[in-house]
Amino acid sequence: MIVKRAAKAIITDCQGRYLFQLRDNISTITFPGYWGLFGGALESMETPILAIKRELYEELSYCPGSIEHFFLCTYSLDCVNIIDREMTAFTCSIKKAEIDKLELKEGRCFSFFTTQEKKIGKLFP
Repeated sequence: MIVKRAAKAIITDCQGRYLFQLRDNISTITFPGYWGLFGGALESMETPILAIKRELYEELSYCPGSIEHFFLCTYSLDCVNIIDREMTAFTCSIKKAEIDKLELKEGRCFSFFTTQEKKIGKLFP
């Protein structure tokens, strides 16, 4: 069995809001047009921590000062043909000055949401 591995970042600002990416509306990607966390697949022989640092730079030109491991989970979503995935989640906080320097390079847009605000709209599981 080949397990596809990914790393995702749970990024919070000083107001306790969470940063989400609105995924491109391209039929060839998983969950097009949904909101999700920044991050992505690990490259060959890459560790999760190196992957999330690379992904955040590639997607936002963002290099967090500190990243902490949060959890690791494995899952399958048969309804959308996602089989045997392993996801490592990391947390980091972002300062106002860093937010102003973010440069979106992947996805349609990004936005910060409170937990109450994110209950509306399509969210990538």
